[in-house]
Amino acid sequence: PKKGRHEDPGFVEISWDEALGTIADKLNSIREQGLTDESGYPRVAASFGGGGTPQFYMGTFPAFLAAWGAVDFGMGSGQGVKCYHSEHLYGEFWHRAFIVAPDTPLCNYLISCGANVEASGGVVGVWRHAKARVRGMKRVQVEPHLSVTGACSAQWVPIKPKTDAAFLYALIHVMLHEAPRDRLDLPFLARWTGSPYLVGANGYYLRDPATRQPLVWDTATQRAAAHDSPGISEALEGRYSAEAVEIGADGEVLAQGRLEGSTAFTLLAEHMRPYSPAWAAGVCDVPEATIRGIANDYLAHACVGQTIEIDGQTLPYRPVAVSLGKTVNNGWGGFECCWARTLLAVLVGALEVPGGTIGTTVRLTRPMSHRHESVKPGPDGFMHYPLNPTSREHWSPKPNIRNAYRTMVPLAADGPWSQALGPTHFSWLFLDDTPQGLPRVTPPDLWFVYRTNPAISFWDTPAIGEKMARFPFVVAFAYTRDETNHFADILLPDATDLESLQLIRIGGTKYVEQFWQHEGFALRQPAVAVRGQARDFTEVAGDLAERSGLTAKYVAAINKGACGVPL
Repeated sequence: PKKGRHEDPGFVEISWDEALGTIADKLNSIREQGLTDESGYPRVAASFGGGGTPQFYMGTFPAFLAAWGAVDFGMGSGQGVKCYHSEHLYGEFWHRAFIVAPDTPLCNYLISCGANVEASGGVVGVWRHAKARVRGMKRVQVEPHLSVTGACSAQWVPIKPKTDAAFLYALIHVMLHEAPRDRLDLPFLARWTGSPYLVGANGYYLRDPATRQPLVWDTATQRAAAHDSPGISEALEGRYSAEAVEIGADGEVLAQGRLEGSTAFTLLAEHMRPYSPAWAAGVCDVPEATIRGIANDYLAHACVGQTIEIDGQTLPYRPVAVSLGKTVNNGWGGFECCWARTLLAVLVGALEVPGGTIGTTVRLTRPMSHRHESVKPGPDGFMHYPLNPTSREHWSPKPNIRNAYRTMVPLAADGPWSQALGPTHFSWLFLDDTPQGLPRVTPPDLWFVYRTNPAISFWDTPAIGEKMARFPFVVAFAYTRDETNHFADILLPDATDLESLQLIRIGGTKYVEQFWQHEGFALRQPAVAVRGQARDFTEVAGDLAERSGLTAKYVAAINKGACGVPL
């Protein structure tokens, strides 16, 4: 039948054997042609209804796709657009924090910009915050409307929607230009950040001519020294002259000889000078006095210089944090808010320490199960990060999937999560108008759709529907009819969570307020019998693997951990 939003899909009932046989025939035909098409894109694509959650309910289907080979997971259905996308990428880049959270049990002062934890934090989140408030934690809820979280907070601060960055910038201004310098964590800034690095006239680090390491000014010897020189005392502020080389992109030497440079901290302070509370009040409608009061309260609670003993180790104690809600940490202004939140922590040494702003998990760096093990030395004294290359020699103009994340987004890295964290809207947008220089974007020969509904969850829904109608073969797994599986060629009844079997890894610290001290496994067992002809997804995946000649690879993928649990 003709596909379209207003067309009758003409579904007729067929047997499971016929349905799976038809899908397998299509897959086998694709394999004969080659897994990628003439543009280099995978002929098979798959879209799932969640970021990292499908492995909890889709059986062994991930193992089937791993056995298959090249699959385009970048046909977006809302992830990246509606999740914490900016926080994911910048947080993991800056401090290995795909998810950022306050250290609630030890935090004493929390600025919450739209993070509605009393509604979205789950039972554990509500319990942890209630205990913290009873203990004395002061939570300042900054949001346009009075939510249940605002009602439970010590202070509700109304703000104009999507102006949180102005508010946060003004807090930084107060800390840099109104508060005494010694209220900041100066030793932390000098020793553990790039604050003392000298920056040249072109905006790049001044480097040692011999070692090419960034230079700092050593106050003990009154001369420039490489940042990693032993026994130095770094100047945090000022402008200095040194024998240096300034190197730009692709190794281009921009200047060398006797060069002048300012510390990065000096440039930061100058950059933030215009963003005063008076300026911010005109943007975000938060009164100037309120902004200044919150900034000073934050500093008063920061406990700069104090320590705490945990499990026999003495650690910095900085019980202040900033949390950001959805649309604050993504979309327009998302970068600015994530940057400001991180800087507010850095200025008082409250990043990744007890009581402060911490990360809960990683997804773009490895190993994923233990984020601290992903911390490895990188260039210029910073952590290594698996950036997609941008140099002339290594940048690739040929994407491996339709959203071109490896070509377009250095921060997306190139791991299992990278496809879904790329610009997923490009997959749809480029079907009509592929940018010059990229291979022509083509529809997938076969598209698997599972528990997702991009026809209503993505933007520009009429255009998405029109594009889906062009897809030659769509296989949808569903427990109900919806706007997307309306376009399916084959519609397979899916056993719901209460009807199916799944081994699930539980514990750890992936979710914002779920700080389990241990990890383990849960076996979800059927609570009721399946209705109608629905089948467990593992049974479907195993059948498709057998019909496609992939059983050995499929079993190997299961054993390796493609379903989230290595066996």
